[in-house]
Amino acid sequence: MNNKKRVILAVVAGTAALSTVLVTQQNEPSEQVQEADVKAVKPVLVEPKMMPERPLEKEINHSDLPDGMKVVDEPKREPLAQQLEVISQAYAAEIKYPPYSKPITENNLSYLEPNYYSAVDVPVLDGSETASLSLEKYRYLYPETVTVSLNSRLAVSNIKFEFYEPTTQQVLTTKQTDTKSITVKPEESWPQEIRVKATTDFEQGTDVLTADFTFFVPTAYLVSVGAPSSEGADMVLPLNLDIKQAGIYRVRANLFTLEGRAVAALNSKAKLGDGEQVMNLKVHSSVLAGTEGDYQLKHWVIEKMSGFPGEKACYGTSPYDTISLEPFDLHTLSYEPYTPSPEEQQKLEFLRQASMK
Repeated sequence: MNNKKRVILAVVAGTAALSTVLVTQQNEPSEQVQEADVKAVKPVLVEPKMMPERPLEKEINHSDLPDGMKVVDEPKREPLAQQLEVISQAYAAEIKYPPYSKPITENNLSYLEPNYYSAVDVPVLDGSETASLSLEKYRYLYPETVTVSLNSRLAVSNIKFEFYEPTTQQVLTTKQTDTKSITVKPEESWPQEIRVKATTDFEQGTDVLTADFTFFVPTAYLVSVGAPSSEGADMVLPLNLDIKQAGIYRVRANLFTLEGRAVAALNSKAKLGDGEQVMNLKVHSSVLAGTEGDYQLKHWVIEKMSGFPGEKACYGTSPYDTISLEPFDLHTLSYEPYTPSPEEQQKLEFLRQASMK
């Protein structure tokens, strides 16, 4: 044959499929390339130049690909199934213990500060400095006093403190001081939501800071804690309460050894009427390993829960920060493991099945 034909296969980068381009050099423009001639010509791979390379996040060279060809892998993401597996494992560890008796570990130390106030530094004096207002706690119960402190390295000449209801702007009391701290005694008629505004005269100028807290007249009082008793795998702690407003109550407290080691976070919920009532806290035997039967209770939270939408929760109080319990014989407990509720088992099974997909 007088005509010479050359076939060039070009792999076009940046597309989802490979395109084969036949480039034919001809003596006569009208001549067609025959199928037999194409099979007789050895293809040549040419790296394309018509499209700029995208930035590569990761390149993998495969030995079975021709020289110069590159495959770009997308960044690897953790599969949803793997995330669900981690969640299911964490949930399985959680439901080893009953919801009313959870061990206190380094992962849940928040149990130890149920009424913690977090002060937040904010810019003052056009942003050249920072300051904050802090309180000893977030929730106060009548007749507790409220101490507010200014946190700043700057010197002050005067601070005007205003306590008011944030919605109506009703001023409850006003105090002035040349120190960075002030203590006030709330009145029984004060509202639940209270804001403190501190108009502060620094040496370099004046600025305003605010802080919020809640205030309650107690709806229940803890009178005493009875002697512990055993009920299957639970140590039962009877609480004697004086209820001023009937409703659904939730009581929380933390169990410690006499040496001060945190053991468990306890909680219980019950519907209680007015007057003297008994409510039990339970401690499961699974959290008592390594203890000797001598305990104390701290960090009381007595909450009258909302009974209907729109009703705010209220709180009771304990006159005792710490209550020591009578010695308890651990041998009177049974030590069978806690059996998760059907709902807990169903949730765990759902997470496990989802993690396998």
